[in-house]
Amino acid sequence: MSDLVILITCEHASNAVPADYKTIFSNEAILETHEGWDPGALDIAKEFGSFLELPVHTYDYTRLLIEVNRSLDHPKLFSQWTDALSDVDKTHLIENYYLPYRQKIESEIAKMLEAGNVVVHLSVHTFTPDFFGEKREVEVGLLFDEYRRLETEFCALWHELILKSMPKLDLRFNEPYKGADDGFTTYLRSKFPEGTYIGLELEVSQKFNQIPNKKFIPTLMESFALSKASMIG
Repeated sequence: MSDLVILITCEHASNAVPADYKTIFSNEAILETHEGWDPGALDIAKEFGSFLELPVHTYDYTRLLIEVNRSLDHPKLFSQWTDALSDVDKTHLIENYYLPYRQKIESEIAKMLEAGNVVVHLSVHTFTPDFFGEKREVEVGLLFDEYRRLETEFCALWHELILKSMPKLDLRFNEPYKGADDGFTTYLRSKFPEGTYIGLELEVSQKFNQIPNKKFIPTLMESFALSKASMIG
């Protein structure tokens, strides 16, 4: 196999609102919730970046402005706060916030592939353990497309290595979301064929945000690096 190179992204890194849109969000409290961003995701992504000595690519505004982890035709591309905007304003959000981020990542992947590499894209997210009254037992999810062989093999290795160190961790495949559902990695799979692009999402429960130093994160990072090495070998 060609060399595996890693690209780290965090689509829900921030709950910031650009100055021109602050009047839309009169209820600022919503920005602090899981609806506004993925609390803790940026910290985890940065730890991965530091461990792997790689940059972390982030989208730096709230998902409630425009959802960069959804397709342009997705009904939740715009939130209830921005869905009432004019078509002109929505086009402005697409052209100045949505597309620049996604095109930048797509371009980075294309450059890596042109150099003869296989790209492992790790998109880092967190999720609320209490989803509108529904308790989620899963603690960490590894999301991938089960019909793509390399993604399945990578996550199988990663899963095995994590549980060797943390057998009591509630670690699941494709939970609390399906890796092949509408999302940025799903879009990128349509652009880059099997064997060149490995799109993975790491989902970590936000209940761990209250645990000092998130002691399990080193296990996730070390096992990720070992999985990469095994895939090459």
